[in-house]
Amino acid sequence: VASGAVQGRLLNQFAMSEYNGDLRVATTTDNWGDFGDQSESTVYVMRPNGTDLQVISSISGLGKGEQIYSVRFIDDVGYVVTFRQIDPLYVLDLSDPANPVLDGELKIPGYSAYLHPVGDGLLLGVGQDATDEGRTTGTQLSLFDVSDPTNPQRISTLPIGGQSEVEWDHKAFLFWEPDGTIVLPVSPGWGNCGPGVDCLAESISGAGGGAVVAELNGRELVARGTISHGDPNTQGCWNPLQRSIAIGDELVTVGLDQMKFSDRQSLAARDSVSWGDPEQYGCSWYWEG
Repeated sequence: VASGAVQGRLLNQFAMSEYNGDLRVATTTDNWGDFGDQSESTVYVMRPNGTDLQVISSISGLGKGEQIYSVRFIDDVGYVVTFRQIDPLYVLDLSDPANPVLDGELKIPGYSAYLHPVGDGLLLGVGQDATDEGRTTGTQLSLFDVSDPTNPQRISTLPIGGQSEVEWDHKAFLFWEPDGTIVLPVSPGWGNCGPGVDCLAESISGAGGGAVVAELNGRELVARGTISHGDPNTQGCWNPLQRSIAIGDELVTVGLDQMKFSDRQSLAARDSVSWGDPEQYGCSWYWEG
């Protein structure tokens, strides 16, 4: 426990990162029994002092009435996303650990649950789009220009729909830098895109779910297509994909009970293999179709 930390408050969400011997901790705190309007997020900088961790600085008041949905520390810069109805992306200057500075913020509907650097001054967010009232409308990719930390901008979006494992498991995300390929597993059925918006997830079917393949083309997010696993007429377990990997000119998508090989450019199926009984791995949900 860090000396000098806030006492008597509930820690709901947090993320940690070590850099140059300092520990950076981002957390949402909330007065007991008053969750919601009383919540706010803080980034603490802690430094070893003997056998203790001492808080040497902090930035508080981030996202009042909201909670942390994602955090990314990249060297001496921190990015924090909070959400309740509107998604503020905060950019923090941590170059002077004793005097952190809130450089800029961007308020947009929805949220990013995972942030990934994809180039000089570019940050990719995976999360959910949302209405102005905070109702989520399916998975969305967002590309942010953070080259000017005082004025972060969202420069491209790609509506996907459904829900992705990436929101709670960052290892499910793939960015293949040589050609900008982006792969994320998606399960349809949770959160359709808004009216008049084409949802890539709608074309995914089958007991193994599937993956959406996109591409970062310069400063624009472009849809490439989808990879589906399993027979769309299969009844039983829905076990979403867990991982993907690029091997040469192939994309390999992996689930708990199956694996598929696809051409990395055309996404045409090359081969697949399955094993065991899907139910032995636990059903994410069960349906009859």
